[in-house]
Amino acid sequence: MFKTLKDFKKKIVFRNYFFLLIIQFTNIVLPLITFPYLVRVLGAKNYGIVMMAHSLAIFLGIIVDFGFNISATREVSLLKGDKELLSKFYSNVILIKTFLVLISFGILLFIVSFVYKFNVNKEVYLYSFGIVLGQALFPTWFFQGIEKMKIITFINLLSKIIFTALIFIFIRQENDFLLAPIFNSLGFIISGFLGLLISFKYVNVSKPNFQKIIQIIKESFSLFSSNVFVSLYTTLNTLILGLFTSELLAGVYVSMEKLIVAIKSLYSPLYQAIFPNISNKKNIEIIKYVKRLIVPVLLSGVAIMLFVIVFAENILEFVFDNELITSYYFILQILASIAVFSSLNMLYVTLLLPALKKYNKRLKLLVLAGIVNIIIVIPLIKLYSIKGVAISASFTELFLLLLSFLGFQKLKKIKN
Repeated sequence: MFKTLKDFKKKIVFRNYFFLLIIQFTNIVLPLITFPYLVRVLGAKNYGIVMMAHSLAIFLGIIVDFGFNISATREVSLLKGDKELLSKFYSNVILIKTFLVLISFGILLFIVSFVYKFNVNKEVYLYSFGIVLGQALFPTWFFQGIEKMKIITFINLLSKIIFTALIFIFIRQENDFLLAPIFNSLGFIISGFLGLLISFKYVNVSKPNFQKIIQIIKESFSLFSSNVFVSLYTTLNTLILGLFTSELLAGVYVSMEKLIVAIKSLYSPLYQAIFPNISNKKNIEIIKYVKRLIVPVLLSGVAIMLFVIVFAENILEFVFDNELITSYYFILQILASIAVFSSLNMLYVTLLLPALKKYNKRLKLLVLAGIVNIIIVIPLIKLYSIKGVAISASFTELFLLLLSFLGFQKLKKIKN
């Protein structure tokens, strides 16, 4: 059927990429339908409150994930031929994630109890925690490792369709803004339970091994730290802007940011599909493989950036149909550069370094980027308000790109 093993692997990568592309397409298109609707119905301020809560939930989700989207995916890809070892590893990871969910909920309770802006709308933040729970339940890392992307695709579609349908059916006025986090959480929790149940088809429940658990935590800690620092210049920027200005401006900014996230998401399925396939190759082969991707990724990023800069006002008017948001089109033009910077950063930080198991090097880069953003974002917000956070986000991505380029030049010198 296949002439060579190489042809077979190519087909697997293509199939996985196809299913992940469907997921990303869903993640892009459905929010572009629901978010503009929510802005119009709830108003920019209430929308800002909902999205600040969503940003906090995503940050807490990073804690629960603990870098397993990379480390556990890699380990599962190595163990998938041995059901007994795979089952033991699976059980250990699930126990760790359960413990992390409890820690995350404790952090949330502390924040909504002692931070005034969060306390005023604490119900929104508490209801949004369902996103964290749903993500913890769904073993995406497991299905990616065994290369069963079809399962992830169908369940992801189901959750997004449920969320979208409930939004349009029940949210009709500004006072309904509490329903948005409830419906979003419901979609995540349902898909999480389904994913968890299906995963038991491939593994058996095993008694956790605490020595192995400690080992898994140590191996994933640098990845976890990396992801936390990434959130310092991505997820948390919306929260910081809302805290230092207003929920209204946070709502305006996150509307632009969602469009940029949608653009960044175009590259994620490609890297996710390639990762399990190249992670077992020799270092020199991995580096050569990634090198071949640089030019097409760069050209596509530049094309997207130029399109967004030229048509920023038209894009916002078409998507949101909101005069306030459209009047801030220059923010989208500033953020457009991220299409180039981030696509290349992800190639190096999300694909190459994890495939080479250079987790500490990855950690150092992302720590530096996170620190740079935190240092400059608050002064820039105080000086330039919403424009300041856009400048900070773009500059941080550029800074990370420069570090990644220098790091890649050194890696190319590696001998087989």
